[in-house]
Amino acid sequence: MVDSIYRTRSLGVAAEGLPDQYADGRAARVWQLYIGDTRSRTAEYKNWLMSLLRAQCCKTVLDVACGTGVDSIMLVEEGFSVTSVDASDKMLKYALKERWNRRKEDPFDHWVIEEANWLTLPQDLQKPGEGFDAVICLGNSFAHLPDFKGECQKIVIQQSVALQTL
Repeated sequence: MVDSIYRTRSLGVAAEGLPDQYADGRAARVWQLYIGDTRSRTAEYKNWLMSLLRAQCCKTVLDVACGTGVDSIMLVEEGFSVTSVDASDKMLKYALKERWNRRKEDPFDHWVIEEANWLTLPQDLQKPGEGFDAVICLGNSFAHLPDFKGECQKIVIQQSVALQTL
């Protein structure tokens, strides 16, 4: 059964033997056009996410499958310590460019952006202290993560928030 999943749907993993379906950069360009200006996220969405994270006293957030970094940027602007990971370097290019353009702003200078392999994420990722306060997987990335809940439990502190969208 697992083999059929690997054949029909890419895991989005830049791992040896598995193709990166985003390697040509087209998906990143389309996503950037679809999302638009990262500073224009709707107030309702932003208020919902910030309220949820602040109600749980979250300070450190891991944004898995961050894509172009839209949600990560919003979190950094709101004062969260953010680590953003994605399997596609083409998607991360947009996040890295934003970090570079805003590098003189203190929170952006500390924003961690990494290319990550979902198959070995807990081993590859540098956890802050005991782990992250929250792990988010927003947008259309859920289908690319084979075991979101199981993998998240390895990299978060015990009383943390895991937020995913379908």
